[in-house]
Amino acid sequence: MDLRQIRYFIAVAEDEHFGRASERIHIAQPALSRQIQLLEAELGVTLFDRLPRGVKLSAAGRTFREHCSQILLNLNHAVSETQAVARGEAGMLKLGFIEVAAWNGIIPETIMEFRRANPGVRLVLSAMTSLNQIDAVYDGRIDAGFLYNPPVDAALTVQPVTRHAVLLAVQAGSEFAAKKSVAVSELAGKPLISFYRRESPTYYDELHRGLFQAGVAVNIVHEAENEAEMLALVTTGLGIALVNECQRWRMPDGIALIPVRGLDVGLNLALVYRSNHSVPALSRFLSLLRH
Repeated sequence: MDLRQIRYFIAVAEDEHFGRASERIHIAQPALSRQIQLLEAELGVTLFDRLPRGVKLSAAGRTFREHCSQILLNLNHAVSETQAVARGEAGMLKLGFIEVAAWNGIIPETIMEFRRANPGVRLVLSAMTSLNQIDAVYDGRIDAGFLYNPPVDAALTVQPVTRHAVLLAVQAGSEFAAKKSVAVSELAGKPLISFYRRESPTYYDELHRGLFQAGVAVNIVHEAENEAEMLALVTTGLGIALVNECQRWRMPDGIALIPVRGLDVGLNLALVYRSNHSVPALSRFLSLLRH
């Protein structure tokens, strides 16, 4: 067993698919499959349950992944710290972020200022969903993440950043498009393009609770994976959608975004990190963010 095989194993475990993993780590799929087979033979266990479409970790595989992730995490930290000392650098800071929230405003501004003030810190940025960022903070793949509606957990520290409003996305030329704002009551019975609850459970529940409290029964005609899909469907005339106000920074043609009166719903953006973190660069980043 060597480190390369462990990295291959982690890649397949993350993607749950040999093809996607091989593309991401730039290795031919047959070679990747062979390395995993050799690893399983050496361990004497089956690490993956083979499915018609992809793979899933077996019970043994889940245990092995936990240990391998810690091994790789420790190794990456050792390499980073050794190289930083050798070059006189201050280390590495790994940040996650929500793509839509980083198009404009406090996230890109703070990151640019941090780079100017700390040129010796290697800043590694990863675009992830809020749920994936939480998992990544827990297991150490990122040091902190800009995410929406963070969970309440004593193991995590939440630094509030801002709150983004929810706007109504409508097709240009529709009955709502010419209005400066609409009352939430006007949404009753309208075809609504929503999103799957699994994508953002807290926001989903808050949004539907807000509509319920306003006495508005909506007609959900489609549930999407993300807001990009939602906006694309709005342009077709399928329905309207309630989306993050940050979408105005990259709004598709044929869309109008309108404030909704009487809908007290928003997305709370925060920087989330482990309460027991020991990353000096993160402390400097937090100091900059708070000021």
